[in-house]
Amino acid sequence: MVCPQDGKAGLEVPLKPVKNFLTGKALARLDPESPHYLCQDPACPVVYYGQEGVYTLEEVRFPIYDKGASLICYCFGWAREGLAEALSHGLDPVAQVEEGVRAKRCACDQRNPWGRCCLSTLKAEVARLA
Repeated sequence: MVCPQDGKAGLEVPLKPVKNFLTGKALARLDPESPHYLCQDPACPVVYYGQEGVYTLEEVRFPIYDKGASLICYCFGWAREGLAEALSHGLDPVAQVEEGVRAKRCACDQRNPWGRCCLSTLKAEVARLA
């Protein structure tokens, strides 16, 4: 399904993160029975969309990485700014997150707007900074 605003294909996401990110007012019109998608176009104001309509940046409770926010890891709090500093001090954010995932301390299925693990995005950001 394509975003009604920009016409690009979105990423299908599970219901849990959609419900977690939406404001109370936006939740009132959520159709929990239909699929929902994340618009990954940074220039588009639509965050999530489904058969019932669209949800914009004003209708989500947290910053969205795909919409230009610097937060990458929603479970352990890694943002772009913190990555550069951590790497300069010899810390390994990827190893820290991997350890958290192994220890089952992550909640990506609810906290990440994709409903999936952030490790691939985190690794890409770390590689870009290295």
